[in-house]
Amino acid sequence: MSRSPQLVLDPRRCDRCGRCLAVCDANAIRVGRTYLAVDWARCDDCGACARACTRGAIVARGSAAPQPRAAKAGGKPAAKSAGAARGRQDAPTPRSRSAAAKTARPPKSGARGGFQWTLLEAAAMLSVTFSAFVVKEAMLASSGIRALPPQIAIAGQVGVLGLYYAIQIVVLGWLVRRRGGELLAAVGLRGGGGFARAAVSGGLVLVGLLGTRVVASLYVYFTRQVGLMPTPGTNLLTLFGSDYTGLVLAMLMVVLIGPFVEEVVFRAALLEGLAARLGAWPAIFAQAALFAAFHRSLWLFFPMFVLGAALGWLAHARGSLWPAFAMHALYNGITVAAAFYVALNA
Repeated sequence: MSRSPQLVLDPRRCDRCGRCLAVCDANAIRVGRTYLAVDWARCDDCGACARACTRGAIVARGSAAPQPRAAKAGGKPAAKSAGAARGRQDAPTPRSRSAAAKTARPPKSGARGGFQWTLLEAAAMLSVTFSAFVVKEAMLASSGIRALPPQIAIAGQVGVLGLYYAIQIVVLGWLVRRRGGELLAAVGLRGGGGFARAAVSGGLVLVGLLGTRVVASLYVYFTRQVGLMPTPGTNLLTLFGSDYTGLVLAMLMVVLIGPFVEEVVFRAALLEGLAARLGAWPAIFAQAALFAAFHRSLWLFFPMFVLGAALGWLAHARGSLWPAFAMHALYNGITVAAAFYVALNA
């Protein structure tokens, strides 16, 4: 038997701040650029979303319905009646105390400093990333750069790579600022939590790094045994050079800047935007698949999918992007260190 909805929704008032998503333990709220909806099959009528919404986009039925009529009538008694209804609804019953406690909790990973990425914004960010990637690859493969002397060519290639990352950061900052958000908070890079939380995150980073590296090593071994492993390339050495200057450039671009930008795009914007619509685990797997496809290698798809899933889970579970960024940087650092160790000691 279906129950009558206990909430009144007004999508026109919604500013997509994400407060309602942060307090909804049932994952029943769906927020988009032009819509606001509740999955009534999931909703447990706790009322936390109505108390968290400061815009009047979600209100409890008993307190919100009389308000438009009171405004038209202009009568103060009706407003008092609405206030009384609100008072009755917020009476300190066990259920309301539980909902208030939920509202007072720190935001989950779904709301970063009050900013919630929407699916449309996530799609826009992903589109910019892929478009910039195509342009970057075309420029790096152009005959103009290839015709330059080696040292100048390396400088040009690093410049193209830097421009590629800069475009993504600029677009991401614009998407955040247009809704009045703060960039570091919106991408989950605000610190906090104390030493104990940092220690747990550090342990998870090391476990995740070990697990993903073991998976990658076993995958390489298996594909080599069955003859599927492609001929090893020298992309890092070609892009940055094989001397100590190349090592520094590779550490800067591949270990620091690259993982930072990819984590912001895939584990902040994309993961949060998908999670608001699909839920946590479908979003983690979806962004991992896109992350793997982004590397444009059928042979690399499986290990990159495992890495993307591990990074997505880490970002979601810890409510911060720092652990995922640390693990990604270490993962890439091992690859860079191995490549240049061989090159510098050849």
